[in-house]
Amino acid sequence: MNLLVALDAILTHQNITRASERLCLSQSATSGILSRLREHFEDELVVRTGRRMTLTPLAEELVVPLRAILSDTERLLSMRSAFDPATSDRQFTIACSDYVWATLILDIISALRKNAPSVNIYYRGPSTRFYKTDIDMLIVPDRFMLEGCHFEPLPPSPYVCIVWDGNEQIGASISLEDFLEARHAQAFSERTTFIESWFLKQFGRAPRAGITAPSFTLLPDALVGTEFLALVPKDLAARAGAYLPIRTVAVPFELPVMTDVLQWRPSHDRDPGLQWLREQIVSVASQRFQSKSSSIGAVDI
Repeated sequence: MNLLVALDAILTHQNITRASERLCLSQSATSGILSRLREHFEDELVVRTGRRMTLTPLAEELVVPLRAILSDTERLLSMRSAFDPATSDRQFTIACSDYVWATLILDIISALRKNAPSVNIYYRGPSTRFYKTDIDMLIVPDRFMLEGCHFEPLPPSPYVCIVWDGNEQIGASISLEDFLEARHAQAFSERTTFIESWFLKQFGRAPRAGITAPSFTLLPDALVGTEFLALVPKDLAARAGAYLPIRTVAVPFELPVMTDVLQWRPSHDRDPGLQWLREQIVSVASQRFQSKSSSIGAVDI
């Protein structure tokens, strides 16, 4: 079965690097699997044509029946009897960012303790691992949606600007020029972030980084005792404001919103347990964003 999953990744991406990322394997391990598959089928399967890799005629014939086999297998594995959350001890795995885990998922776990005390929720890394069979759902920004998966949009959260409550350099509001000149606390990223791209498009420049935090959820903590600014989703700011001395700052422009989507495999549509969990996620997300209460001063944007 693992060889069939690997074969599907190789035929889909026609690239060892991308296939290895999808399989969460090293490139050498994926190359070794390709060698075994070539030996089994007595065919090269993928060959270099100019500067790109292409499928051999046999490989092209394998694509459709292979995906049918994998789809049928997933459907078979997902078949379960009726699901009773009150008595079930089923384990669910969700792939999402640290921000989603620290806000939405923690609220969901709290809600489940009341009507599903023995159900367990497990975290599984970034979206590239979604193709592993032990991951049930993915929550990802809409710009990173995976093709071929069903999805449900979750209520969006606007960004807000926050500072340490003891920051005397910044008042209740800030001008655009001062905002761009100020030093910001930003989360480490190897690529241009959504907020950086938005500022570059809107103003031709991005906020100036003063420090970088290891993760998005640590940005509020990084502000305490400093004169840095940070842009975070409003729900993260509200949660951090319950235990940190931070406040919001009004800005003279409309900040973007972050929209996440819940995704799952089409073959898992009829799984009663996953249907129930999807309903819980959407319900909790809707309740959270409909609430007007906040632990820190709200800002109209």
